[in-house]
Amino acid sequence: MEPTDSIRRLGFTRWHERRLIEGHAWFASAFLCLIAILACVEEFNFRGSSLHQLAYVGMMLAALALGVYALNRYRYILQEVMRLGALATCRSCGTYARFTMISPSSVCCNKCNHKWRLIDAA
Repeated sequence: MEPTDSIRRLGFTRWHERRLIEGHAWFASAFLCLIAILACVEEFNFRGSSLHQLAYVGMMLAALALGVYALNRYRYILQEVMRLGALATCRSCGTYARFTMISPSSVCCNKCNHKWRLIDAA
């Protein structure tokens, strides 16, 4: 999702906080997937029926896929938050996160009216 609309609607500080919470929720999901994988490995044995073995392997693969996806989302969200957080300081007066979105990629400082590009056009 493009961060411009969210930043305009919520303000940078609230957007930043919500994205960090979302990122850490993805990290917690990845950790729970790791626990599920370890639980399946512990319960897996070769003496059970082939249906139980197949179910454990399926659960392990599903948890692995979800865990990898969750870690990738966590990494992407943290990179986005860090990149925009580093650009959120006005170069003219040094004020952090006090700006208004004037276009999808540019912002204007509320204190000194300095304009700069916050989001690179991709």
